[in-house]
Amino acid sequence: MPVAALFLVMPAAPAEAASASSAAPDSAGSIDALLDAVTEIKAQQKQLEQQLEPLLETLSEAMATGQLDPAFCHNDWAFAHSPGRLSYAFPAAVQQIEQQLKAAKDAAIQQGSATEKRGKPFWTIRRQKTQSLPF
Repeated sequence: MPVAALFLVMPAAPAEAASASSAAPDSAGSIDALLDAVTEIKAQQKQLEQQLEPLLETLSEAMATGQLDPAFCHNDWAFAHSPGRLSYAFPAAVQQIEQQLKAAKDAAIQQGSATEKRGKPFWTIRRQKTQSLPF
């Protein structure tokens, strides 16, 4: 059975995490401490996600057998099951039109007639796989 995504409504972050994020680093030592704190939390997050995965699979199985509703509350936590993003595999004719559209979009970018939009900035933080390639 595929693992279905469950969204948990999380309480606000602890006060110490909020205060640490608002403190501007003022030296190399404080930047090192900031980076150490971020990577420690990311490592803990990874461990927690690994522990959570089989529990979420069990929740999905319980929902599939009718023991749980797709949305419910438990101990002030809201649970909502999402069936996952729907996608389609298109026939060759549609894929060809899609390629033509992509080429037209690329041309508009090159000509300067496309308006640039940028999403919200974010950090990607993960453990390095090799020393020479950080991502």
